[in-house]
Amino acid sequence: MRCSFHIVITKIRKPKHLRCTPHDGIKTTNQVPFCSFLQAHLRLEMKSFAVLAVVPLLVAADHRFTLVNRCGNAVNAVVADTKCGYSPRCAGASSYTAAQPGSIGAGQTKTITIPSNWVGRIFAQNGHCGAKGESCTVTEYNLDSGDKFTPQTYDISNIQGFTQSVSIKADGCDTVTCTNVKCDCKSAYPPGNTAGCGSTVDSPVRACGAGNVGFTVTFCP
Repeated sequence: MRCSFHIVITKIRKPKHLRCTPHDGIKTTNQVPFCSFLQAHLRLEMKSFAVLAVVPLLVAADHRFTLVNRCGNAVNAVVADTKCGYSPRCAGASSYTAAQPGSIGAGQTKTITIPSNWVGRIFAQNGHCGAKGESCTVTEYNLDSGDKFTPQTYDISNIQGFTQSVSIKADGCDTVTCTNVKCDCKSAYPPGNTAGCGSTVDSPVRACGAGNVGFTVTFCP
């Protein structure tokens, strides 16, 4: 979430008529008539002045994704939506509509902006992956879900095939890394196992707090 500010300006002017008499009858704790007390403290305030009220507003913010290629060759990075499909989340989920990151040279980095409320995958297209990363290693995200405990979740999945060592780092949260096909369930969903990780089905998933969390995806970490 991002804080923006609205500034409200209120002018306070000198009153045209201010009368105080002993009959006002309101006194402060030191027994000075209240109206005289007020006059004494208003002498320096007789000129017009402005009072600024700053009201913070919480605004949904996009997410900065940094894609890093540490492989010895270029990778073709792809961003794919999975709402209403591989992900059961549908209503309120956004779509990625910007240009694809495409080719990232060896040792190079690209930065993209992912919209808030996005559900999807990022993966390296090797020429054999499906449009959503089928048959390949994918990184998966469910952003700004509104869940009280896990508003941002992410994981690495090899269920449909292992093709790429990869890591995901979320700013201020856990980094998850899988470097080979035998990664355990603490690191990634294993190949061919549609049941996930059995009794520990959610162990590959990491969670992060609400807000415009940034992510770094590294190919060949």
